[in-house]
Amino acid sequence: MQVKKCLRYFALMVSVILGLTLILGVTLPGTAAKKDKITIYYVDHGIMGNPFWTVYFKGIDDAIKMLAPHGVIVKHLSAEADVKKQIDMLQMAVAANPDGIITCMIDPKSFDPILRPAIEKGIAVMAANVEDPRPPEERIPYLTYYGEDTWKSGVEVANGLIKYINETNGFEPKCALLCNPMAGHYVWEARLKMFGETLNKTYGTKTDKIVIGEDPTKAREIIKAYLVRHPEVDVICGTCWSTHFCVELLRELGKEPGKDVYLTSFDLMPELLEDIKEGTVVCTHDQQQYLQGFLPLIDMYLYLTKYNVHPYGRVSTGPIIVDRHNVDEVMEGCKAGYR
Repeated sequence: MQVKKCLRYFALMVSVILGLTLILGVTLPGTAAKKDKITIYYVDHGIMGNPFWTVYFKGIDDAIKMLAPHGVIVKHLSAEADVKKQIDMLQMAVAANPDGIITCMIDPKSFDPILRPAIEKGIAVMAANVEDPRPPEERIPYLTYYGEDTWKSGVEVANGLIKYINETNGFEPKCALLCNPMAGHYVWEARLKMFGETLNKTYGTKTDKIVIGEDPTKAREIIKAYLVRHPEVDVICGTCWSTHFCVELLRELGKEPGKDVYLTSFDLMPELLEDIKEGTVVCTHDQQQYLQGFLPLIDMYLYLTKYNVHPYGRVSTGPIIVDRHNVDEVMEGCKAGYR
């Protein structure tokens, strides 16, 4: 508890100092002269109206408002999960010769011939939400990555389920269904792989992965058809929205979520938190996407104006496991639009 309080105090003090520096124009000792105008492109693969991206976009918007009085112009482009569209947006951003670019590395091999030459000619690049998973000597040489520890996320969600089983003297799962919304997407492949492997190591759980897509109506039918063919499934892991509709779907099939079938998830939405509170969903993970939108812009500003100061490596924003023990606190953050 003391450690948690100390971390909160430290984070608060950093925020206060940074806020004063930006908002009041306070000059810290040893800072460089401020440029008259700074242009930053933020190119993500976000989807308007999606609950996850709504929070992410709030982080970007809040940073834009904070930086605007200091001559920072942010061009925010969202490719809506379309890799080709994101490639076009990145090419447009590089052609504009901005001071910095922040992007989600959903296809690093395709982005490499665009971003590597940009970095070589002096454009600062940071990654957010999705990192380049290749070895250090191969990956795009961006300054910093802001986001979850992807490989750890699947392990931690599985550990959240194992913890629940131990606390409630629950049954040991035999068959897990892993629901992937984006075939071949590095983050989802890694999350589900590690979730399944962790359960397999602990209980010998067998796993099967299906691609459900990003259309909730079609995804529901795909999952329902699978469950009808495979009534032995006793764990389902997927997106926040697919896990939420599985509560009613399981009841339609004569099974009680949380008792006959364990439901787990990645990411947050208010309805899913209600499910956790009611005991129909065991746990989910929070990668704190608000910070993924907000922090890179603030740090890019510092890098461009304060002698290239920037964090090194990965700034980890998650995973934080949300379960029956902390769901009330997280619900408050959701209501405020930060989680």
